[in-house]
Amino acid sequence: MTKRIFCGFVLTATLAAFFCASAVAQSRQKYVGIAQAGAPAVGTEEPCISKPCLFYSGDFDASGPNPDGLWNGVNSSLGATIDGTIYTPFQVPKKFKGAKGKTDWSVQGLFINELFGDIGLGISVSSVNWSIVQGVASGGNPSGGQVKTICSGTGTPTIAATGRNLFGVYFEYTVLVTGVSCPTLEAGVYWMTEVPTTVAIPYLSDVEDNSPANAQGPGISVQDDSFWTSTYFGQSNFQLTTTSCGNIGCDNFSVGVVGTAIH
Repeated sequence: MTKRIFCGFVLTATLAAFFCASAVAQSRQKYVGIAQAGAPAVGTEEPCISKPCLFYSGDFDASGPNPDGLWNGVNSSLGATIDGTIYTPFQVPKKFKGAKGKTDWSVQGLFINELFGDIGLGISVSSVNWSIVQGVASGGNPSGGQVKTICSGTGTPTIAATGRNLFGVYFEYTVLVTGVSCPTLEAGVYWMTEVPTTVAIPYLSDVEDNSPANAQGPGISVQDDSFWTSTYFGQSNFQLTTTSCGNIGCDNFSVGVVGTAIH
């Protein structure tokens, strides 16, 4: 019988870390999440300082309402290849304040804020698979005809600590991939993915605050429309991330799009 295990920090930090790592190695449970811990660092995300941000959904707030995270990555260091992909939506507006007319987006990079757990092999990311797609919908399939891939690729990222952590067990890093080759994005709703290959335990940080810290850019954050797939966890079709997290958080995730708006 497949177990449904929620890896939350209701337990002590040490026990929870051991519990989560053991669970994913031993059982193909429906979801793996993290909840209720830590305190957010104060500051602005580095990619939005060094590069123009078309969209940043905001910081993870561990002291906010229902903080959580969901497996997003590929890890082959636990006796099996454990995978999970989160599709996070954003909206490109027709125009924004200060623009005289219609604006399109020229995308040069993507980034995510990921909570990593060290299982004795360090915290590193060897590569990321990324994509921007349209047509994601509940029950659909990533390879189905309704999904249109705008652009995708594999890259070597840079990672930088945000200063946030969960009880000193899960540490948050910004994973940034640049050199993205993508057609100009016109107005509409898109979903982005960025999936790190790592030896650590990878959870994508969620965003639950109504006005998240450091949210930036003309892009619009879309709530309650993120989806998750995983071969290992038996979820081949798109499932709402709120369902995957047991309806505790995962309404939105801490991600960003780097580039410039074209007038």
